[in-house]
Amino acid sequence: MSKPISDKTRIFELLNYNKDGVIDALVNLNKNFSKLKNPILRNLLARRVTIADACKIAGCTISDFMERMKQIGFSVDTDQSDEVQLSQPTSEIKKSDSYLELDVRPILAQDQDPLKAILASINKLEENQGLKLINTFEPLPLIHLLADKGFSHFVETVDNNTVITYFNRAPSVEKEIISLPTDEFTVNEGPFDNLLAAIAPAKIKYLDVRQLEMPKPMLSILEQTQHLAIGDALFVYHKKIPVYLLPELEKQGLKYLFKDVSTGNVNMLIYKP
Repeated sequence: MSKPISDKTRIFELLNYNKDGVIDALVNLNKNFSKLKNPILRNLLARRVTIADACKIAGCTISDFMERMKQIGFSVDTDQSDEVQLSQPTSEIKKSDSYLELDVRPILAQDQDPLKAILASINKLEENQGLKLINTFEPLPLIHLLADKGFSHFVETVDNNTVITYFNRAPSVEKEIISLPTDEFTVNEGPFDNLLAAIAPAKIKYLDVRQLEMPKPMLSILEQTQHLAIGDALFVYHKKIPVYLLPELEKQGLKYLFKDVSTGNVNMLIYKP
């Protein structure tokens, strides 16, 4: 990577640079990182979880994490904290009168992303009602998202496969419809392949930017996307997920999906619905 990593760096940035090396190093550091070997959980977690979040989920220090990353070639920003304070003590939280229970483990078992189901449940909550979320890990990205919307939380770890998180809306916070974050994007292979199969071959253009130097990949893609009509798609062969390109695509009213093929090889499908 061209810039040093910090505790705010997302895991997918590390994996895009050196997936196999990062996963091997982290599993050797802490067995809880073995979740990254599962492509579904990897895609689900990596795009939302920062290094700080990952360390809290796995139960290791940021300094140990960074030391492993330095050993496989990453440069590290030394101006950072080694502590992550997110979970609030139960005694400081006003509990809701009742809870809507959602167990997302079956959703994960079907290789699906549970975030839409979680937000649908949040949006259904009645006054003085909270959400009881049953998961396999502490959902730190969701905690961040709902904290910004006025929710407090507390976490109970039952066993290695059961983590219960209670979300409570503060009484002073007005109810609002919560939608997916603007930085959400899909890396699940199912939707990618299904959409690709549904588009007429004549409607798909192909572009390979893997050998181009920065910023040519982004410029080449934007040159093509401005000509996309409704029903058209651009299939891009890329080395990584181009995070800085995504806001520009959204400004053009375009949607996008990703498929992680191998280290340094990501397929991207940009389309106009």
